[in-house]
Amino acid sequence: MKVLYAIVIFCSLASFKTAAQDTVACKDLPAYLGRKITLQMRAVDFDMRKENIYLYYGNRYPEQEFTVIIKRNNGKKRIKLNKNIIVGRATAPLIGYITTYDGEPDTTKNYDDAAVKREFEKGIPAEIIAIKAPIIFSMKYRPRTAPIDLKGKLVMFITEQWQIGATHQLPPLRLISPPTMSDNMDF
Repeated sequence: MKVLYAIVIFCSLASFKTAAQDTVACKDLPAYLGRKITLQMRAVDFDMRKENIYLYYGNRYPEQEFTVIIKRNNGKKRIKLNKNIIVGRATAPLIGYITTYDGEPDTTKNYDDAAVKREFEKGIPAEIIAIKAPIIFSMKYRPRTAPIDLKGKLVMFITEQWQIGATHQLPPLRLISPPTMSDNMDF
């Protein structure tokens, strides 16, 4: 009987170990090329096109460190993505393989999603720590019209709904000092 328990425990641990993926930081992604990972970070920037949603991590396009490309439709199924994840107000674990993009630039027209635009322009509650003052921080949405060229960049493709985990809301923004007119606030 003890041998049977030992075999069951060993098999359970071995299957758990092979099913787990690595969770890594954006700066460490080049070391994971070709491997399956779980990425959970706040998107810094995004683009919405006819067939794909592009989420940029680490910096804004074109200086991003990593891009997640979400295919809008998989055959007859539409992949659903919370608009808070798109605009960077929430995160979700994204599961996929890291690869280097070798496709052509996306020259399709912007996909005008009014709900995402409204969410992006909605005020974000924030606090200025230095003076303990609550503020509402908002930005203007300006879609990018130039082609999206990711040739040679690190990407992850999301083509199935199961690759997107549960949404996690982020805490309110906390600023050390109030933004000034000299700050680069061009979003």
